[in-house]
Amino acid sequence: MSLRPLLIGLAFALATHPAAAQLGADAQRDFTEYENFAPHRAFVVSQDGRATWWAGARGADPAGAVERALKACTEANRPECRLHAVNNVPIPPGGDWQSLAPPRLPEIGRLRAQPFWRNQGPSTAAGLIVWSHGYLLGADATTSAPQPWVGRFTRAGYDLYRFDREYINNWPNDASQLAEAVRAAKAMGYRRVLLTGQSAGGWASVAATMRGAPVDGVVAIAPAHHGTTKNMRDTTIARSDWQQLVRGIKRGRRVAVVNFKDDDYDVGGRMKDASDAFAAAGVEGLVLDEPAGHKGHGAGNSFPFARQYRDCLFAFIETGARQGPCAGP
Repeated sequence: MSLRPLLIGLAFALATHPAAAQLGADAQRDFTEYENFAPHRAFVVSQDGRATWWAGARGADPAGAVERALKACTEANRPECRLHAVNNVPIPPGGDWQSLAPPRLPEIGRLRAQPFWRNQGPSTAAGLIVWSHGYLLGADATTSAPQPWVGRFTRAGYDLYRFDREYINNWPNDASQLAEAVRAAKAMGYRRVLLTGQSAGGWASVAATMRGAPVDGVVAIAPAHHGTTKNMRDTTIARSDWQQLVRGIKRGRRVAVVNFKDDDYDVGGRMKDASDAFAAAGVEGLVLDEPAGHKGHGAGNSFPFARQYRDCLFAFIETGARQGPCAGP
């Protein structure tokens, strides 16, 4: 296994925020943790050198994260709270964060660059990570935040794009277009391309891989697309469709699938289906079935899940290593 992506990511991480060297030791530790989380996010430093930050804010821009981070600082009665970074963009003293928005890279098929995010481009980035959000009928999820653990990959130098779908009425077409976008990203020069997502987005990521997307890794959190089990007329359809997906994945990529206890979208048995399919096809698969301490369809969106699993998910996707909580009981 080539170490080049890891070395590129390390170099990127060291160079990402030169301003971090201006922070005190405690604030530097906070900033390192801040960089492990996905956008939208904001980091605030007060005159006494202490830091507050916010991550996981939804929106077309980071305004919500900025507001919450500044509010947390002022409510703690800290003197002269000022922005230090917004997403991964350093903010100089007195700088207007809105005027410092980085140029957005062009769309890749139906993929769009994460708003207000400094991407490096295919020749410099360690790779491209694509986030696909979940979907709820009647709600627009196109401004929802990526799950927090995604920040572990951006910290390592991955560019961040999104597969946004306001409406979902043609699943096969969505999966095919996502696969086409992966091919386009590889043709642009991205060394590695990862598909990640939750619920409907996790399903789309697996479906695109089954349809031949030349991905290097997949992380599917609570993948689903048939709705809640109580509203299903026939739960065997959801199980059968899932089996078709995982049995169609070919070896040559690493696939991590996570399913939580008390997930009201889960028909049961799917994680065993995935394990059996990966073993039969020789796919490097990581199946986390009902990890302890995390419950419900949206459990992957929590900070505790991110802190517990981000490093081992990253290690598995990058090197195939199974460590920490990903090593099994």
